[in-house]
Amino acid sequence: MTESTKIPPEGASVDLFTGEANRILIAIPAPSHPEVEQVLGQGSHEVKAGVIYRSPALLLSFDFGNGLVMDCPFEAKSLGDKFVEPELTEGRLPLMLQVFDAETGVLLGERPVELHQENTSALMEAVAEQRSGGWQHQAFISQLSELYKIEMEQFLKLVKQRPLLLK
Repeated sequence: MTESTKIPPEGASVDLFTGEANRILIAIPAPSHPEVEQVLGQGSHEVKAGVIYRSPALLLSFDFGNGLVMDCPFEAKSLGDKFVEPELTEGRLPLMLQVFDAETGVLLGERPVELHQENTSALMEAVAEQRSGGWQHQAFISQLSELYKIEMEQFLKLVKQRPLLLK
Protein backbone atom coordinates (compact mmCIF):
# COMPACT_ATOMS: atom_id res chain seq x y z
CA MET A 1 0.00 0.00 0.00
CA THR A 2 1.41 3.34 -0.94
CA GLU A 3 1.83 6.19 1.54
CA SER A 4 -1.07 8.09 -0.08
CA THR A 5 -3.45 5.18 0.54
CA LYS A 6 -2.24 4.28 4.01
CA ILE A 7 -5.21 3.40 6.15
CA PRO A 8 -5.91 5.75 9.04
CA PRO A 9 -5.32 4.50 12.59
CA GLU A 10 -9.09 4.73 13.03
CA GLY A 11 -11.76 6.25 10.83
CA ALA A 12 -12.38 6.81 7.16
CA SER A 13 -10.22 7.78 4.23
CA VAL A 14 -10.69 7.66 0.49
CA ASP A 15 -8.45 6.76 -2.40
CA LEU A 16 -10.05 8.42 -5.42
CA PHE A 17 -9.26 9.34 -9.02
CA THR A 18 -5.85 7.67 -9.29
CA GLY A 19 -6.77 5.29 -12.12
CA GLU A 20 -7.15 2.27 -9.91
CA ALA A 21 -10.34 1.30 -8.06
CA ASN A 22 -11.88 4.21 -6.19
CA ARG A 23 -11.96 3.12 -2.57
CA ILE A 24 -13.51 4.02 0.75
CA LEU A 25 -11.19 2.72 3.48
CA ILE A 26 -12.73 2.25 6.91
CA ALA A 27 -10.37 1.37 9.76
CA ILE A 28 -11.81 0.17 13.07
CA PRO A 29 -9.69 -0.94 16.03
CA ALA A 30 -10.32 -4.64 16.79
CA PRO A 31 -13.74 -4.71 15.08
CA SER A 32 -16.25 -7.44 15.82
CA HIS A 33 -17.81 -9.45 13.01
CA PRO A 34 -21.15 -7.56 13.42
CA GLU A 35 -19.31 -4.21 13.12
CA VAL A 36 -17.67 -5.33 9.87
CA GLU A 37 -21.05 -6.48 8.53
CA GLN A 38 -22.64 -3.17 9.59
CA VAL A 39 -20.02 -1.13 7.71
CA LEU A 40 -20.39 -3.32 4.62
CA GLY A 41 -24.17 -2.78 4.65
CA GLN A 42 -24.90 -6.39 5.54
CA GLY A 43 -26.60 -5.51 8.82
CA SER A 44 -30.01 -4.04 9.52
CA HIS A 45 -28.96 -0.43 8.84
CA GLU A 46 -28.79 1.28 5.49
CA VAL A 47 -25.36 2.69 4.68
CA LYS A 48 -25.48 6.33 3.60
CA ALA A 49 -22.93 8.71 2.15
CA GLY A 50 -22.84 12.42 1.53
CA VAL A 51 -20.67 15.19 0.20
CA ILE A 52 -20.20 18.67 1.60
CA TYR A 53 -18.19 21.30 -0.22
CA ARG A 54 -17.31 24.72 1.08
CA SER A 55 -14.61 25.94 -1.24
CA PRO A 56 -11.95 24.76 -1.13
CA ALA A 57 -12.74 22.15 1.58
CA LEU A 58 -14.41 18.92 0.53
CA LEU A 59 -15.64 16.29 2.97
CA LEU A 60 -17.17 12.91 2.30
CA SER A 61 -19.34 11.56 5.09
CA PHE A 62 -20.47 8.00 5.74
CA ASP A 63 -23.27 6.89 8.08
CA PHE A 64 -23.23 3.19 8.88
CA GLY A 65 -26.14 3.28 11.34
CA ASN A 66 -26.25 2.95 15.14
CA GLY A 67 -24.46 6.30 15.48
CA LEU A 68 -21.39 5.15 13.53
CA VAL A 69 -20.67 8.20 11.37
CA MET A 70 -17.28 8.84 9.78
CA ASP A 71 -16.07 11.58 7.51
CA CYS A 72 -12.91 12.30 5.61
CA PRO A 73 -11.52 15.26 3.73
CA PHE A 74 -10.50 15.00 0.10
CA GLU A 75 -8.19 17.39 -1.70
CA ALA A 76 -8.28 16.61 -5.44
CA LYS A 77 -5.81 19.39 -6.24
CA SER A 78 -3.09 17.41 -4.45
CA LEU A 79 -3.30 14.69 -7.13
CA GLY A 80 -1.89 17.05 -9.75
CA ASP A 81 -1.28 15.27 -13.05
CA LYS A 82 -1.96 11.88 -11.40
CA PHE A 83 -5.69 12.69 -11.51
CA VAL A 84 -7.65 10.22 -13.66
CA GLU A 85 -11.22 11.04 -14.68
CA PRO A 86 -13.42 8.22 -13.35
CA GLU A 87 -15.79 6.13 -15.44
CA LEU A 88 -19.29 6.67 -14.09
CA THR A 89 -22.06 4.07 -14.25
CA GLU A 90 -25.34 5.79 -15.14
CA GLY A 91 -24.11 8.93 -13.38
CA ARG A 92 -22.93 7.04 -10.28
CA LEU A 93 -19.35 6.69 -9.06
CA PRO A 94 -18.37 3.02 -8.54
CA LEU A 95 -16.46 2.50 -5.29
CA MET A 96 -14.98 -0.37 -3.32
CA LEU A 97 -15.96 -0.18 0.35
CA GLN A 98 -13.19 -1.79 2.40
CA VAL A 99 -13.02 -2.49 6.14
CA PHE A 100 -9.65 -2.85 7.87
CA ASP A 101 -8.54 -3.72 11.36
CA ALA A 102 -6.91 -0.42 12.37
CA GLU A 103 -4.44 -2.16 14.67
CA THR A 104 -3.11 -4.72 12.21
CA GLY A 105 -3.95 -3.20 8.81
CA VAL A 106 -5.61 -6.47 7.76
CA LEU A 107 -8.42 -6.19 5.20
CA LEU A 108 -11.48 -7.78 6.85
CA GLY A 109 -14.01 -7.37 4.09
CA GLU A 110 -14.94 -5.41 1.01
CA ARG A 111 -17.97 -4.74 -1.11
CA PRO A 112 -18.55 -2.88 -4.37
CA VAL A 113 -20.92 0.08 -3.98
CA GLU A 114 -21.92 3.14 -5.97
CA LEU A 115 -22.24 6.72 -4.80
CA HIS A 116 -25.77 8.05 -5.37
CA GLN A 117 -26.16 10.07 -8.61
CA GLU A 118 -26.81 13.37 -6.82
CA ASN A 119 -23.80 12.88 -4.55
CA THR A 120 -21.66 11.84 -7.51
CA SER A 121 -22.67 15.03 -9.30
CA ALA A 122 -21.90 17.15 -6.21
CA LEU A 123 -18.54 15.40 -5.77
CA MET A 124 -17.51 15.77 -9.42
CA GLU A 125 -18.46 19.48 -9.47
CA ALA A 126 -16.50 20.08 -6.24
CA VAL A 127 -13.47 18.18 -7.58
CA ALA A 128 -13.50 20.18 -10.81
CA GLU A 129 -13.69 23.45 -8.87
CA GLN A 130 -10.98 22.32 -6.43
CA ARG A 131 -8.64 21.39 -9.27
CA SER A 132 -9.14 24.65 -11.14
CA GLY A 133 -8.86 26.99 -8.14
CA GLY A 134 -5.82 29.11 -7.39
CA TRP A 135 -5.96 28.52 -3.64
CA GLN A 136 -3.15 27.21 -1.47
CA HIS A 137 -3.30 24.14 0.80
CA GLN A 138 -3.65 26.34 3.91
CA ALA A 139 -6.99 27.65 2.60
CA PHE A 140 -8.20 24.04 2.39
CA ILE A 141 -7.10 23.40 5.99
CA SER A 142 -8.69 26.64 7.25
CA GLN A 143 -12.08 25.92 5.67
CA LEU A 144 -11.90 22.29 6.82
CA SER A 145 -11.41 23.53 10.39
CA GLU A 146 -14.57 25.61 10.02
CA LEU A 147 -16.55 22.58 8.82
CA TYR A 148 -15.38 20.55 11.82
CA LYS A 149 -16.79 23.22 14.17
CA ILE A 150 -20.35 22.55 12.98
CA GLU A 151 -22.54 20.55 15.39
CA MET A 152 -23.15 16.96 14.20
CA GLU A 153 -26.91 17.42 13.76
CA GLN A 154 -26.35 20.53 11.62
CA PHE A 155 -23.53 18.80 9.72
CA LEU A 156 -25.75 15.84 8.80
CA LYS A 157 -28.36 18.25 7.39
CA LEU A 158 -25.74 20.03 5.28
CA VAL A 159 -24.15 16.86 3.94
CA LYS A 160 -27.38 15.50 2.37
CA GLN A 161 -26.64 11.86 2.96
CA ARG A 162 -28.18 9.43 0.52
CA PRO A 163 -28.00 5.63 0.39
CA LEU A 164 -24.82 4.06 -0.91
CA LEU A 165 -26.04 1.75 -3.65
CA LEU A 166 -24.90 -1.74 -2.73
CA LYS A 167 -24.06 -4.16 -5.52
